[in-house]
Amino acid sequence: MNRVNKLYRIFGWVKVLGLWISGISLMGMMIFIVVDVVFRNVSSNSINGAFEIVQNYFMPLSVFPALAYVYSSGVLPKMDLIIEKLNNQMKKVIIFSRVIIEIFILALMFQFTWDYAMYGLERKMSFPASGTMYIVYPLFFLIPISFALIIIENVFILIKNIMEKHPSFLFKEEK
Repeated sequence: MNRVNKLYRIFGWVKVLGLWISGISLMGMMIFIVVDVVFRNVSSNSINGAFEIVQNYFMPLSVFPALAYVYSSGVLPKMDLIIEKLNNQMKKVIIFSRVIIEIFILALMFQFTWDYAMYGLERKMSFPASGTMYIVYPLFFLIPISFALIIIENVFILIKNIMEKHPSFLFKEEK
């Protein structure tokens, strides 16, 4: 279990990096919108393509990199109240089945979003904003990467539940 905990700590740094990317993007989006509003009110002219830039760059960068961190933090509902009333054997059965179903669904989502990202790469997808074409296809890869990170988190949860006596929906390191 020691090796798994070490690997999970390394994976934790990857999740924190995603959180930082999302936070910086969110801060950049707020500054960008404030500057756009100030320009609009002071000079009666806004930043060209501001809406499209926020929609296609800042929004995906503020959501997808942080998904694995949010998933692992325990904020999302996971049927904790129902499961706490069951014995450990039933908890393990429910947790194993739920995690395996989640991995399957996330793998499908990864596959479909990866195919779409590759489609965007092949066609060099872009969006028009104020008469200029801005590339957008590199950001399409954020989505399958975020699903892959959640799959990795679920694999850690599965391994922990195999090795530990007390089942859990979260990977909490034993001190």
